[in-house]
Amino acid sequence: MSSTAGLKTGLLTIGERIELLRRQRDLSRRALAELVGRSEEWLRLIESGNKPLDSVALIFRLAEALHIKDVREFIALPPQLAPAGVEAGDQLAESLKRSIINYPAIRTNEGTAANTESLTDLTDRLHRCQNIWEHSPTRYTELAESLPKVLTAARIQYLLSHDDDAGELLLQSYHLSRRFLTRIGSHQLAFTAADRATMVAEQLRNPWQLAACAWHTGNGMLGLSQAQECHDYAMTAADHLTDVADSVDKTVLTGALQLLAAKGAAAAGNVAESDRLTTAATHRASQFDTDHRTYDIPFGPTESLIARLEIMLWGGNCEQAAELAAQQHVPDAHPISGRMRFHLAGAYACARRNDYAGASSALGKAADVCPEDFRYGSDTQSTLQYLVKQDNRLVRQEVHELARVAGLR
Repeated sequence: MSSTAGLKTGLLTIGERIELLRRQRDLSRRALAELVGRSEEWLRLIESGNKPLDSVALIFRLAEALHIKDVREFIALPPQLAPAGVEAGDQLAESLKRSIINYPAIRTNEGTAANTESLTDLTDRLHRCQNIWEHSPTRYTELAESLPKVLTAARIQYLLSHDDDAGELLLQSYHLSRRFLTRIGSHQLAFTAADRATMVAEQLRNPWQLAACAWHTGNGMLGLSQAQECHDYAMTAADHLTDVADSVDKTVLTGALQLLAAKGAAAAGNVAESDRLTTAATHRASQFDTDHRTYDIPFGPTESLIARLEIMLWGGNCEQAAELAAQQHVPDAHPISGRMRFHLAGAYACARRNDYAGASSALGKAADVCPEDFRYGSDTQSTLQYLVKQDNRLVRQEVHELARVAGLR
């Protein structure tokens, strides 16, 4: 799972890919088999993985019958996403990769540009990026255009000045990049962004900034399936805040780290530890009437609810998660990121308990919040792929319409 909710179906085999495409095109197994000159039983064995598809000629026949233009889509489907989503997500990740990986060369024109733009103006641009991510239904395409430029400028600013305010700006730029990259499934690059931010925070020596970086790094670990490492890292960071004077910031960061550690524990199979941390964090959240943010990390009653759903899913408790999602509601005023995580967690939980109508309904609500998520969000596409594969006749029309929005049809 990623930070939004653990909504993976895993790597699709060639047979599963054939079955998915066949169903999307409303072809029976017999009809497709006849198109490629083979028996229905042969195709059944291929789709079930009980017979290898080791004939180049048959691969091309199947691709032609299923209207696949690029055979590479057929034989090497990447994990989690359908080809449209992979290609789109990779393009968005590429827009940030250069800004994160490359060392900012101090060429004359770059240095001049960085010096002519005030730190205040650059901070305003970053705040606009943050607002886009939390509130715009076209947040993926908008951020892919604007955030790389802000991050590059922030890196140059800090490299030239080593000013604490410039360092804070760079930290926030890295953290927003991490969120964005996690959502599109670019987990290695997301972890790199979090790690770069931690290097800056260590130079600034601010305990709050280090705790915020630990939260992002832990999320990066979770995205890379390092569940136990995520738990241990988040708990170490929370422990470092123990001796700090009580404040709203301490409550927010400690609670957020506890929820993250609970996800790691659940994914690692440590149910008792996950329950303990979830209870402790929920108690902290109950101190607030509304959610608060510290270093742009949210925590409070609503975020605690969403995290509890995700923790249940990490632990494989889909039944309880579906019941909780049906009983609760996330306000429309809550940021898009949180609302999407809530709806996707509910959709995945319903799908896994064979409540396809409930899953379709939850995905429909998610589409109303941010239709772009269906094209670029890795968890969204994973859940949608699962529903497409089930091909339940009661929700077939709704699911196929969502698949069209996602670029799967």
